[in-house]
Formats: sequence, C-alpha cells, structure tokens
Amino acid sequence: MGRATEALATRMGEGAGGLLNATFGNAAELIIAVIALSKGPSSVVKASIVGSIIGNILLVLGLSILCLRCFVAVCGL
Repeated sequence: MGRATEALATRMGEGAGGLLNATFGNAAELIIAVIALSKGPSSVVKASIVGSIIGNILLVLGLSILCLRCFVAVCGL
C-alpha cells in the first residue's frame, strides 16, 4: 500500500501525493477495525480508534511546536 501511494504521488505531484498518503496512511488500522468488529470485541476497536486519534493529535501538535520554535530561532523573533 505504501509503495503504491508513493508511485502515485510521484506522478501526481506533491500536493496530491500528500493527500493520498494522509488518506491511505491509516488503511491498515481501518481494515483491522472492520475485521475486529465483525468478530465481536467492539471495546478493542474503540480503544484502538481513540489511541490512534490521540497519537495523531499529539504528533501534529508536537511537530507544530517544533516548527514554530525553529522558525522563531531562524527569524530571530
């Protein structure tokens, strides 16, 4: 899946490639969640989704703060 999105990204450009990676980046989690829901343990799926959301929020927040600090250091603000 990763190689396929990278190959499409090189043909379509950076913006579309980034959108493809963001869209299909969590495809494995989605497939596992659908299979787990069909087997029955919905509490496991709920915990997995909440953990994924929290992890993504913390990653984006941390990278935003890091980029801001680098920008401030370079520009001298």
